[in-house]
Amino acid sequence: MPVVSAPVVSLPRHQVTTDELLDRITELYPGDPGLAAARRVIRSTTVRTRWYSRPLRQQFDPDLPLAERTRLHLLDSLELAEKAARGALFETGLTADDIDGLIVLSATGHTMPGLDVFLMERLDLPPAVRRIPIAQVGCAGGVFGLVRAMELVTARPGSTILVVCSDVFSHYLHRGDSALDGMILKGLFGDAAGACVVRTEAEGPHMELTDSWEYLHPGSHGLVGSRVDGDGLHAFNSPQLRHVIEGAMPPLLDWLARTAPPGTDPAPRFLVSHTGGPRILDAIVSGLGCEPAMIDLARDSMQELGNLGSVSVLDVLERTFAKLPAEGAHGLLFAAGPGVSLFGIRAVWHPWG
Repeated sequence: MPVVSAPVVSLPRHQVTTDELLDRITELYPGDPGLAAARRVIRSTTVRTRWYSRPLRQQFDPDLPLAERTRLHLLDSLELAEKAARGALFETGLTADDIDGLIVLSATGHTMPGLDVFLMERLDLPPAVRRIPIAQVGCAGGVFGLVRAMELVTARPGSTILVVCSDVFSHYLHRGDSALDGMILKGLFGDAAGACVVRTEAEGPHMELTDSWEYLHPGSHGLVGSRVDGDGLHAFNSPQLRHVIEGAMPPLLDWLARTAPPGTDPAPRFLVSHTGGPRILDAIVSGLGCEPAMIDLARDSMQELGNLGSVSVLDVLERTFAKLPAEGAHGLLFAAGPGVSLFGIRAVWHPWG
C-alpha cells in the first residue's frame, strides 16, 4: 500500500505583511472608487503574511513583458522546487539514485521543456526516472499529484516517487485586475514549493494512502482559472465556487461511506485540506458536517503563508505530521481546483514503520 512521508515546504525570501500589501495597493490605485472595498476584502482573507520570490516593489508591474515574466517565473519556481525536493530527500534519508519517478506540479508558468526537465538536471536524478509534469490543476495540484504517485507505486510495487509542487503566483497577479475578485487573489496568494516522497513502505512516521476520489462538477469550468491576453495572464475566481464545493460534498460523503473499512466510522478523524480562502474552508466544514476545529491547521497555514496553490495541501500535511494524529486514525486529504475539480484521498496515520 502506498505511504507518504512528511513533506518539506520551502519559502522565498521576501515576507510581506497584509499592512505592507495594502500600502502598496493604495499607492497603485489612487482614487480608484473600489479601493475601500478592495482593502476590506483583502483584510477579510485573514492572511496576515505571505512570501514573495521578488520584492513587493516589483509586484504588479504592468510594463514587464509576458516573456520576461515567464522567464523569471521559471527561475524562481525552479529555485524553490529544488530546495524543497532536496529537503524531502534529506528528511527521508534518500538520494537521487533511489528515485524511480518524479511528479512535478505548477499552476503557473508556460515554458517547454517544463520544470520537471530542469529539476531532473538540478537534482541529478537518473535519466530513466519516469516523469509526470502536471499543469492546469491549480490549487488541487497537491492532492492530484499524490493520487498519481499512489497509482505509480501501486502499478510498480517497490517504486519511490518524488512529488514536487512549486507555485509562484506573485509573477501573475496582474495590476489591471482591479475588480474585487482580482483584489481578493492579490490578498490571498503567496509563493512556495513543497515536496514529499511516496513509496511502498517507510520506517518513520507516515500516512498510508488507501483510496482516492475524483469529481468534476458539471458545467463549472468558468468559475475559477486563468486566461491570457495581450498584456499577460489574468486569474479569476467566482463567488459561486463556495456553493459548487458545498454541492459536491454529497458525492464525497457517499464515497467515504462506501470505502470505509468494515466496522469503522466513515467520517474522517483528521482533515488535510487545501486552504482556498475563509469561505471555501467554511464550505468544506459545512459540507462534511465536521467540527470546525478539524480545519484549524488549514486556517493557520492560510493566515501565516497565504494560499500557496498546489503547495497548500503539502504545508497542511506537514503541520499534520507535527501535530501527530492518533495511531491508526483515518483521515481525508482534500482539495479543489479549476474545473471545478475535487480530489480526495483516504489516509491512515502510522507513527512508526
